[in-house]
Amino acid sequence: MPDIEVNVSYAGDGENIAVIAASGFIDTTTAPELEKRLEEQLALNKYKIIVNLENIDYVSSAGWGVFVSEIREIRENSGDLVLVNMSPDVYDVYELMEFSSILKSYDSLAEAISGFSGGTAPSKPALQKPVPKAAPAPSPAVKPQAAKPKAAEKPVSEPVTAGASAGPRTATGAGVSSESQTAAGTDIFSYAKSELGKRIINVIIDNPYFEPKEISKALKLPQYGGQKAGGGAVKKELKAMGLFDRQQRFELAMKSRG
Repeated sequence: MPDIEVNVSYAGDGENIAVIAASGFIDTTTAPELEKRLEEQLALNKYKIIVNLENIDYVSSAGWGVFVSEIREIRENSGDLVLVNMSPDVYDVYELMEFSSILKSYDSLAEAISGFSGGTAPSKPALQKPVPKAAPAPSPAVKPQAAKPKAAEKPVSEPVTAGASAGPRTATGAGVSSESQTAAGTDIFSYAKSELGKRIINVIIDNPYFEPKEISKALKLPQYGGQKAGGGAVKKELKAMGLFDRQQRFELAMKSRG
Protein backbone atom coordinates (compact mmCIF):
# COMPACT_ATOMS: atom_id res chain seq x y z
CA MET A 1 0.00 0.00 0.00
CA PRO A 2 1.52 3.38 -1.00
CA ASP A 3 2.30 5.92 1.69
CA ILE A 4 0.69 8.71 -0.33
CA GLU A 5 -1.93 9.01 -3.03
CA VAL A 6 -2.21 12.18 -5.09
CA ASN A 7 -5.13 13.10 -7.37
CA VAL A 8 -5.66 16.22 -9.47
CA SER A 9 -8.95 17.81 -10.49
CA TYR A 10 -9.91 21.22 -11.82
CA ALA A 11 -12.30 23.96 -10.73
CA GLY A 12 -13.17 27.59 -11.45
CA ASP A 13 -13.98 29.38 -14.69
CA GLY A 14 -12.49 27.45 -17.54
CA GLU A 15 -11.10 24.94 -15.06
CA ASN A 16 -8.20 27.33 -14.42
CA ILE A 17 -7.72 26.17 -10.81
CA ALA A 18 -5.84 22.92 -10.17
CA VAL A 19 -6.92 21.07 -7.03
CA ILE A 20 -4.25 18.66 -5.79
CA ALA A 21 -5.73 16.26 -3.22
CA ALA A 22 -3.34 14.08 -1.25
CA SER A 23 -3.94 11.33 1.28
CA GLY A 24 -1.52 9.57 3.62
CA PHE A 25 1.49 11.45 4.93
CA ILE A 26 4.16 13.67 3.39
CA ASP A 27 7.80 13.12 4.29
CA THR A 28 11.14 12.67 2.50
CA THR A 29 9.97 9.42 0.88
CA THR A 30 6.59 10.64 -0.37
CA ALA A 31 7.27 14.34 -1.04
CA PRO A 32 8.79 13.65 -4.52
CA GLU A 33 5.45 12.25 -5.74
CA LEU A 34 3.62 15.38 -4.59
CA GLU A 35 6.32 17.58 -6.13
CA LYS A 36 6.01 15.70 -9.42
CA ARG A 37 2.28 16.35 -9.61
CA LEU A 38 2.78 20.02 -8.76
CA GLU A 39 5.40 20.43 -11.50
CA GLU A 40 3.03 18.76 -13.98
CA GLN A 41 0.46 21.48 -13.33
CA LEU A 42 3.02 24.26 -13.76
CA ALA A 43 4.03 22.69 -17.08
CA LEU A 44 0.36 23.03 -18.09
CA ASN A 45 0.48 26.73 -17.10
CA LYS A 46 -1.81 26.11 -14.14
CA TYR A 47 -0.69 28.75 -11.64
CA LYS A 48 -3.78 28.80 -9.42
CA ILE A 49 -3.27 25.78 -7.20
CA ILE A 50 -5.16 24.44 -4.20
CA VAL A 51 -3.59 21.67 -2.12
CA ASN A 52 -6.27 19.75 -0.23
CA LEU A 53 -4.76 18.24 2.94
CA GLU A 54 -8.01 16.82 4.33
CA ASN A 55 -6.63 13.27 4.33
CA ILE A 56 -3.06 14.12 5.34
CA ASP A 57 -2.08 13.29 8.91
CA TYR A 58 1.54 14.46 8.89
CA VAL A 59 3.73 16.87 6.90
CA SER A 60 7.52 16.87 7.44
CA SER A 61 9.99 19.60 6.54
CA ALA A 62 10.40 17.99 3.12
CA GLY A 63 6.66 18.29 2.53
CA TRP A 64 6.54 21.95 3.52
CA GLY A 65 9.52 22.48 1.23
CA VAL A 66 7.47 21.22 -1.73
CA PHE A 67 4.78 23.83 -1.05
CA VAL A 68 7.22 26.75 -1.01
CA SER A 69 9.72 25.54 -3.63
CA GLU A 70 7.79 26.90 -6.61
CA ILE A 71 5.95 29.76 -4.91
CA ARG A 72 8.03 32.49 -6.55
CA GLU A 73 7.39 31.22 -10.09
CA ILE A 74 3.70 30.73 -9.31
CA ARG A 75 3.23 34.27 -8.02
CA GLU A 76 5.30 35.81 -10.80
CA ASN A 77 2.70 34.30 -13.16
CA SER A 78 -0.19 35.96 -11.27
CA GLY A 79 -1.11 32.78 -9.44
CA ASP A 80 -0.84 31.36 -5.95
CA LEU A 81 -0.66 28.10 -4.03
CA VAL A 82 -3.02 27.79 -1.06
CA LEU A 83 -3.74 25.05 1.48
CA VAL A 84 -7.14 23.81 2.61
CA ASN A 85 -8.62 21.43 5.17
CA MET A 86 -5.57 21.04 7.38
CA SER A 87 -6.01 18.78 10.39
CA PRO A 88 -5.40 20.39 13.81
CA ASP A 89 -1.99 18.70 14.10
CA VAL A 90 -0.87 19.84 10.66
CA TYR A 91 -2.23 23.34 11.23
CA ASP A 92 -0.32 23.60 14.53
CA VAL A 93 2.96 22.96 12.69
CA TYR A 94 1.90 25.41 9.95
CA GLU A 95 1.52 28.11 12.60
CA LEU A 96 4.53 27.09 14.70
CA MET A 97 6.93 27.21 11.73
CA GLU A 98 5.37 30.50 10.55
CA PHE A 99 4.23 29.17 7.20
CA SER A 100 1.16 31.35 7.68
CA SER A 101 3.39 34.27 6.64
CA ILE A 102 4.15 32.54 3.33
CA LEU A 103 1.15 30.41 2.37
CA LYS A 104 -2.55 31.23 2.63
CA SER A 105 -4.89 28.68 4.17
CA TYR A 106 -8.65 28.14 4.03
CA ASP A 107 -11.07 26.03 6.01
CA SER A 108 -12.77 24.58 2.95
CA LEU A 109 -12.30 23.97 -0.76
CA ALA A 110 -15.24 26.24 -1.59
CA GLU A 111 -13.63 29.16 0.26
CA ALA A 112 -10.32 28.62 -1.54
CA ILE A 113 -12.02 28.59 -4.95
CA SER A 114 -13.94 31.74 -4.01
CA GLY A 115 -10.68 33.36 -2.90
CA PHE A 116 -9.18 32.80 -6.35
CA SER A 117 -12.33 34.25 -7.88
CA GLY A 118 -12.11 37.42 -5.82
CA GLY A 119 -14.74 36.32 -3.33
CA THR A 120 -14.42 35.84 0.41
CA ALA A 121 -11.16 36.47 2.21
CA PRO A 122 -9.15 33.64 3.77
CA SER A 123 -10.75 32.23 6.89
CA LYS A 124 -7.33 32.07 8.55
CA PRO A 125 -4.96 35.05 8.60
CA ALA A 126 -2.27 35.02 5.97
CA LEU A 127 0.18 37.54 4.56
CA GLN A 128 -0.90 38.84 1.16
CA LYS A 129 2.57 39.79 -0.04
CA PRO A 130 4.15 37.32 -2.47
CA VAL A 131 7.39 37.11 -0.54
CA PRO A 132 8.10 35.97 3.04
CA LYS A 133 8.41 38.55 5.78
CA ALA A 134 11.80 39.96 6.65
CA ALA A 135 14.01 37.73 8.77
CA PRO A 136 13.85 38.45 12.50
CA ALA A 137 16.84 39.95 14.21
CA PRO A 138 19.32 37.22 15.24
CA SER A 139 19.61 36.29 18.89
CA PRO A 140 22.58 37.53 20.94
CA ALA A 141 24.17 34.10 20.65
CA VAL A 142 24.61 34.49 16.89
CA LYS A 143 24.69 38.30 16.62
CA PRO A 144 28.39 38.47 15.64
CA GLN A 145 27.62 36.54 12.45
CA ALA A 146 24.70 38.72 11.33
CA ALA A 147 26.73 40.87 8.96
CA LYS A 148 28.65 38.03 7.33
CA PRO A 149 26.23 37.24 4.47
CA LYS A 150 26.69 40.80 3.15
CA ALA A 151 30.39 40.21 2.81
CA ALA A 152 29.57 37.13 0.80
CA GLU A 153 28.49 39.17 -2.24
CA LYS A 154 32.01 38.88 -3.65
CA PRO A 155 32.30 36.14 -6.28
CA VAL A 156 33.89 32.86 -5.30
CA SER A 157 37.31 32.24 -6.73
CA GLU A 158 36.45 28.65 -7.55
CA PRO A 159 34.93 27.95 -11.00
CA VAL A 160 31.29 26.95 -11.16
CA THR A 161 30.36 23.99 -13.31
CA ALA A 162 27.49 24.83 -15.67
CA GLY A 163 25.13 22.77 -17.77
CA ALA A 164 24.08 20.13 -15.27
CA SER A 165 21.56 17.69 -16.66
CA ALA A 166 18.24 16.81 -15.11
CA GLY A 167 17.79 13.74 -12.97
CA PRO A 168 19.67 12.47 -9.90
CA ARG A 169 22.58 14.67 -8.94
CA THR A 170 26.10 13.47 -8.46
CA ALA A 171 28.51 15.24 -6.16
CA THR A 172 31.43 17.12 -7.67
CA GLY A 173 34.58 17.89 -5.78
CA ALA A 174 33.81 17.92 -2.05
CA GLY A 175 30.11 17.17 -2.37
CA VAL A 176 29.04 20.34 -4.25
CA SER A 177 26.82 19.28 -7.14
CA SER A 178 27.15 20.99 -10.50
CA GLU A 179 23.35 21.34 -10.69
CA SER A 180 23.16 23.24 -7.41
CA GLN A 181 26.15 25.39 -8.39
CA THR A 182 24.49 26.34 -11.64
CA ALA A 183 21.17 27.10 -10.01
CA ALA A 184 22.56 28.97 -7.07
CA GLY A 185 25.35 31.00 -8.64
CA THR A 186 28.70 31.93 -7.13
CA ASP A 187 27.20 34.47 -4.72
CA ILE A 188 25.25 31.69 -2.97
CA PHE A 189 28.26 29.47 -2.42
CA SER A 190 30.40 32.39 -1.32
CA TYR A 191 28.55 32.18 2.00
CA ALA A 192 30.48 28.99 2.67
CA LYS A 193 33.56 29.17 4.87
CA SER A 194 34.63 25.59 4.11
CA GLU A 195 33.85 22.59 1.93
CA LEU A 196 31.40 21.43 4.60
CA GLY A 197 29.67 24.79 4.27
CA LYS A 198 29.21 24.24 0.53
CA ARG A 199 27.64 20.85 1.16
CA ILE A 200 25.33 22.34 3.77
CA ILE A 201 24.24 25.05 1.32
CA ASN A 202 23.36 22.32 -1.20
CA VAL A 203 21.08 20.74 1.39
CA ILE A 204 19.49 24.11 2.23
CA ILE A 205 18.79 24.87 -1.44
CA ASP A 206 16.87 21.59 -1.82
CA ASN A 207 15.33 21.61 1.67
CA PRO A 208 14.79 25.20 2.89
CA TYR A 209 13.16 24.19 6.16
CA PHE A 210 15.49 21.44 7.32
CA GLU A 211 16.68 21.90 10.89
CA PRO A 212 20.39 21.33 11.75
CA LYS A 213 19.70 17.73 12.79
CA GLU A 214 17.99 17.00 9.46
CA ILE A 215 20.79 18.73 7.54
CA SER A 216 23.30 16.52 9.36
CA LYS A 217 21.42 13.38 8.27
CA ALA A 218 21.12 14.62 4.67
CA LEU A 219 24.88 15.18 4.39
CA LYS A 220 25.35 11.40 4.49
CA LEU A 221 23.43 11.04 1.23
CA PRO A 222 25.49 10.67 -1.99
CA GLN A 223 24.06 13.81 -3.61
CA TYR A 224 25.40 15.87 -0.71
CA GLY A 225 28.85 14.34 -0.52
CA GLY A 226 28.13 11.12 1.35
CA GLN A 227 30.24 12.12 4.35
CA LYS A 228 29.04 12.20 7.94
CA ALA A 229 28.96 15.53 9.82
CA GLY A 230 27.81 15.76 13.41
CA GLY A 231 25.06 18.08 14.56
CA GLY A 232 27.54 20.22 16.45
CA ALA A 233 29.69 20.72 13.37
CA VAL A 234 26.63 21.64 11.29
CA LYS A 235 25.45 24.20 13.84
CA LYS A 236 28.93 25.73 14.02
CA GLU A 237 29.08 26.02 10.23
CA LEU A 238 25.59 27.54 10.02
CA LYS A 239 26.55 30.18 12.57
CA ALA A 240 29.77 30.95 10.69
CA MET A 241 27.75 31.50 7.49
CA GLY A 242 25.07 33.59 9.23
CA LEU A 243 22.47 30.94 8.37
CA PHE A 244 21.58 29.60 11.81
CA ASP A 245 18.12 31.20 11.70
CA ARG A 246 15.46 29.24 9.77
CA GLN A 247 14.19 32.34 7.95
CA GLN A 248 17.71 33.19 6.75
CA ARG A 249 18.08 29.68 5.31
CA PHE A 250 14.74 30.00 3.54
CA GLU A 251 15.72 33.34 2.00
CA LEU A 252 19.02 31.85 0.80
CA ALA A 253 17.12 29.00 -0.88
CA MET A 254 14.72 31.46 -2.53
CA LYS A 255 17.68 33.57 -3.70
CA SER A 256 19.18 30.49 -5.36
CA ARG A 257 15.98 30.04 -7.37
CA GLY A 258 15.90 33.69 -8.44
